[in-house]
Amino acid sequence: MKHLSVLFLVFLILSCSNKKESEKIKTPETKTEATNSANKNQEEKLTFEKYSKDGIVLNGQLQIFDEKLNKTEELEIKEISKIKILEKSTSIYNIDKSKDYCLKSNFIKIEYKGKNYIVFGRDVYEINHNENFDFKNSNNESFSVFPVTNFEMGASDDEGLTTCDDFSLLIVLNQKDNTYSTIKNPEAEDYYPSQKLAALAHDDGSLENIYNIKVVNDSLILGIKISYQEGYGSYFLRTSFKDNFNKSKITDRKRFEEESVYKQLK
Repeated sequence: MKHLSVLFLVFLILSCSNKKESEKIKTPETKTEATNSANKNQEEKLTFEKYSKDGIVLNGQLQIFDEKLNKTEELEIKEISKIKILEKSTSIYNIDKSKDYCLKSNFIKIEYKGKNYIVFGRDVYEINHNENFDFKNSNNESFSVFPVTNFEMGASDDEGLTTCDDFSLLIVLNQKDNTYSTIKNPEAEDYYPSQKLAALAHDDGSLENIYNIKVVNDSLILGIKISYQEGYGSYFLRTSFKDNFNKSKITDRKRFEEESVYKQLK
């Protein structure tokens, strides 16, 4: 019995030793695989597709990225500027550790002042030439107004509605000196109250379009028509040249059921 006890003890010690050796062998392999996987994700380059459009960048700080999503510098944009959109990423991303799905955006390659940059799509706006309206002020000077839309997640994606906000900012171009201005959002505006600049909605609740423009003395008056999920509407966005469009208000907001009235707006 004594010999059997000794043999059992030796067997137990050997078994424990083999188990520890096995763990020492497996552990480094597991950590290496995880590390390689993380590095692979970090080193994965953006994939772009051609997207040749005219665009706008607003004045302020513009973050610049490399193809590994690293911020490399900030450009100071001193005035609203026209740029050339060259390409956009095939996927959408969050930045700054955000997990908000509605803040996801494409990355965009642009040409600005003769140089190419990669910027986050939230900070660059595509010009919608199809909704461009030309007009003249009381001094017979030529202007244009048109909507611009950034590349942030909108009201829908490949899976359907997102419930995210979706709108286009309004830009005014002075054709004489080729300068751009935004229109300030009315302070009493119920739609997108946190938005500082006047915009047209095109989300899952409504679709807004400019249908008419009038200039009365110093006032610029934009006629806006609205298509809701059920019914239609309209209003006037009024601003002024002397204030460089920094003051605005909404008047004559109406809602109606008949599509015929909506089509007659002009």
